[in-house]
Amino acid sequence: MATYQISPASGTAGHPSKAPDLKCVSVVVDFSSTTNVANDVFECITLPANTYVVTAGIDIITADTAGNSGTIALGDGADVDRYISTAATTSAGLMTIRAQAGAGSMGTTSIGYGTYAATDTIDMVVSTGAVNCVVRVFALTADFGGYAGDSDGQVVTFA
Repeated sequence: MATYQISPASGTAGHPSKAPDLKCVSVVVDFSSTTNVANDVFECITLPANTYVVTAGIDIITADTAGNSGTIALGDGADVDRYISTAATTSAGLMTIRAQAGAGSMGTTSIGYGTYAATDTIDMVVSTGAVNCVVRVFALTADFGGYAGDSDGQVVTFA
């Protein structure tokens, strides 16, 4: 079995300046500006095709005072609680983000990350009862589409 070395070597030469960056995208949602009810979906962050979401979460800026036992979850069209399981919004601060799949702390069904080959959105769902909190939804995303999408060619040599 042969071992092929990459040229140029790894390090800064292996991460050219035009390489896609990790991005932290966020949006503030003020639920008091809406008349929301259970099962309403808020499409918060648009994800372009070929995006990997390292993690996503919700920071409660102003706690819920609506008194409806309202809860929210964070996910996408395929899994409504991919990032955050349904939880109350009555305390300010960061909501508990799901552990990566297979982590013992959350069982083997947790997700906590997402791979999107096609355009999608990160969605916040009002799970039970109306809420009036103010939250920041955020996602740490990476573009895995390359410089020219799927038409990229090999730019290194192996010897």
